[in-house]
Order: sequence, then C-alpha cells, then structure tokens
Amino acid sequence: MRSHRRLLEVGLLLLVTAALTACETPASAPVPPSPPPALVCPEPPAPQPAEVDELKAALAYATELRTRTTPELTPIPEATNVVAVQAMRKALALSQGRSSAELQQAVAQLDIVNAATDPQAEQLKPLAGLLGARLAEQRRLQDSVDKLNQQLREAQRRNDQLNEKLEALKAIEQTLPAKPGGAPR
Repeated sequence: MRSHRRLLEVGLLLLVTAALTACETPASAPVPPSPPPALVCPEPPAPQPAEVDELKAALAYATELRTRTTPELTPIPEATNVVAVQAMRKALALSQGRSSAELQQAVAQLDIVNAATDPQAEQLKPLAGLLGARLAEQRRLQDSVDKLNQQLREAQRRNDQLNEKLEALKAIEQTLPAKPGGAPR
C-alpha cells in the first residue's frame, strides 16, 4: 500500500511538472543588439619607429640574399644613409660566402654596427649579435672541416706509401728462389 501511494505521488509530481512546463509563456524573440556607433574620425594607425623599419629592411635584405645564386651588394636606398645600416648589409652579403676571409670581413662589419651609437644601430645590434654568433660557429665548423681534410690527405698519403712498400715486397718475393723441397707455386 505504501508503495502504491509513493508511485501515485511521483506520478502526480510528474503530471504537475508537465502541466507547468506547458503553461509557461513562450520566450520573446531575442532583440537584436544595436549596431555600435560609427566612428566619426577613425584614428590613423600609429607610425612605426624608424628603428623597426631598419630592422625589417635588414631582414628582408638577408632573405633576398639567400635566394640569389651569388651574393652581391645591392644599392642601399638613399633614405638609409647610415653607416650601421650599410655595415649590416655588407655583413649580410659577406656572410653568404664560404671563405674564411669573407667571414672575417663580415665580422669586421658587425663590429662597426656594434660600435655605432645612432638610433638605427641600436635596433640592429641584437641582429648583429645573432649574426656574429652564427658566423663564429660557421668559422669554427669551417676550421674543423679544414682540419679533417688535412687529416684525410695525410691518411691517403700514408696509405699510398704503404701500398708502394707492399708492391716492393711483392716484387722482392717474386725474385727469391723457390724453397728446396717445397711444392711449386
């Protein structure tokens, strides 16, 4: 009996909930938001400092140099008649070379950039430091390659000497008389 009563209460509760849900007022259609007020005079974008332009120009020049088959200097625009900018462009062009003389010249150009005090040079100094580190690593690797090539040439020379000695010993062996009582060869 108790369980019937409990079932009846749950059923009644469900019926009341369904009735209340059906009686709710439908939600009104959402009101579209009002458009934001139009700006009367839009603000112009903030001009970028000249230093950033110099850095972007240097990076663009470096990208241009990588696509060329031979690194060659291109004329520097008249607006950037700054020693540090010219030195950076020369360093970038020289860094594309493979000889140690070109790498030394590139490092010398980077030293000019690092020693400069004008505002454009201040923006280029981090790039000069990064390029200097890359050139130092490239030079260290080039020295390692040169050392390994020297060792290879020395090993080949020793190999050739040993082959000559081996051939001389074979020639001497051919001239020796056969051993008595031994089987002929």
